Amino acid sequence: MVCADDEAEQIGRQLPEVNANCLITYRRMEDLVFNAPTGKVALVILAANDDPAVTQRTLKWLRHRWHGCPITVVSGAGGEEHEMAARKGGAMYLASPVEPKQWSAMVSHVLNQPAQRSNVAAESDDE
Repeated sequence: MVCADDEAEQIGRQLPEVNANCLITYRRMEDLVFNAPTGKVALVILAANDDPAVTQRTLKWLRHRWHGCPITVVSGAGGEEHEMAARKGGAMYLASPVEPKQWSAMVSHVLNQPAQRSNVAAESDDE
C-alpha cells in the first residue's frame, strides 16, 4: 500500500478480521517500484497524491508485474484525473476519505478469496 499513516492504520485494522496477511506500506509509488515485495501479492492500494501520469505508469508496471492482482486507487476531492488513470489501468477507484466500512468490504472481498491469500502491498502518501 502506498499511503499516509492513517490510511495504513485503517487497513491494518481489517487484516486480523480476515486472516494472517502482511501489510507492506510505502510513502511514494517510486518506492514500491524500486523495492517491490517478493512472492505473492493479494492486493495493491495506491493512495498517494502523486501526479496522475505517475499513477498511470505505476498501474502499467503493476499489471505487468502482478497480472491478476486487484488494485485500488484512492484520491481526494478533485481527483478526476486520478480516477481516469485508475479506470484506464484496470484499477478500482475510491474517493477519499474512505469510510471504514468501505475498507472492510474491499479487504474482506479480496482476501477471503482462497486463490489470492498472501501478502498485501500498500503504498503511502507523501507528507
